[in-house]
Amino acid sequence: MPSQHRRLLLALTAVLVVLWIVLVVRGLGKAGVLIEKRPNDIWAYHVAARGVWERDLVPSYNDPERSNLYPPTFAILVSPLGLLGYRGAAVVWVLLSGALVVWIFRSMERSLTIPLSPVAKGAGLLLVLRMIDGDMANGNANIAVLALVLGALGLAARGRELWGGGLLAVAILAKVSPVIVLALGAYRLRWRFLLGAAIGLVLLGAVLPVAVLGPQGASEAWAHWYRNTLDHVDPASEAYSKAEGGGYEPGQSLRALVHRLLRPTDATSHDGEVVTIHLASLSKRTVDVVYLGLALAILAAVLLGLWRRAPGLRRAFRPEEIAAACALMVLLAPLSRKAHFVALWPAAVLGFEAWRHSDGRRLQRVGSGLWSLALVCVAATSPDIAGRAAATYFLGYCPFSLAALALLALVSWPGFFPRVIQLAKKV
Repeated sequence: MPSQHRRLLLALTAVLVVLWIVLVVRGLGKAGVLIEKRPNDIWAYHVAARGVWERDLVPSYNDPERSNLYPPTFAILVSPLGLLGYRGAAVVWVLLSGALVVWIFRSMERSLTIPLSPVAKGAGLLLVLRMIDGDMANGNANIAVLALVLGALGLAARGRELWGGGLLAVAILAKVSPVIVLALGAYRLRWRFLLGAAIGLVLLGAVLPVAVLGPQGASEAWAHWYRNTLDHVDPASEAYSKAEGGGYEPGQSLRALVHRLLRPTDATSHDGEVVTIHLASLSKRTVDVVYLGLALAILAAVLLGLWRRAPGLRRAFRPEEIAAACALMVLLAPLSRKAHFVALWPAAVLGFEAWRHSDGRRLQRVGSGLWSLALVCVAATSPDIAGRAAATYFLGYCPFSLAALALLALVSWPGFFPRVIQLAKKV
């Protein structure tokens, strides 16, 4: 290895190590480990984990400090945290998240089943760095969910589809949004993958909670989880109708964007003022119909693009299919917030390779513009870059969803990177 190349590699490694340390220290600080501070989501995990040992999860969903927003199965999976004190549990969770960041970065080639340049891996990390920081600072589980989804699709790509489907079930029962990945298995008719997911959902979603919590305890836990998380997006619920005349639709998903554009709802809840950006004044139910129609149209367009690139059935999922599935699961989910968009990581890496290896300068220019647009959409939400007032206002337009759409175009449009995709056959 040339000495200049070696020095560059050592410098980049040093930067990544320092960056990792900063992320971990911020995560420990925000969790209240290093200084006294209001606990974040790790508090909810810890309370839920202790509830598992007491065979009663209901108090965790009503905790005044930080209510639990995760399914009962997730609480059972993290139940070992309940054997530790809160600070010990926080240290374990932050270090686990940091370890998964390293694993995702190092195994991106294996997860996508395609050779990747160091430049693309670095650029992808840069694009999602704000989401990684947000996830670790808030003690969220999105990094872990992304790792589970990549592991599931990686297993399926290597022919272990039943196990891959089972691992995907774990991701779905930790956070519902990965259910969209099942659409990928359905459109390629990967029956063993779907069977594995179905078996995992039954065993981990029904049998395991009943075995641990008892029939009544499991039923009550699932009911409380539903009321805490999905009740206000269910048209049949009382909570749904309460916000009919206004209200704030949280998050950065496609649903939040459509609601803010088509009805007079607050688009920037954290600035203390009611700011609307609506272009129409439709009812909440009508807007949700529009959202569902757009979500189905985007899903169909992406799947059609993937099919045109690689028609027919095959044993393994292709890299662009894996990247698109991860991006779709946060774009189309109704409650995706900023940190959830860490799932754009595979599309950010593969999308960078897409425009660099496309045939013709025109496609390369268009692809470069799309990738740069995604980066700007994420970076412009940082108060350190755009200023707090501008960043808050920009967030009202759900720029993370716009970034997801730009990256989806890069990885699913048939014209991009026809040469590099052939490299997948050599892995």
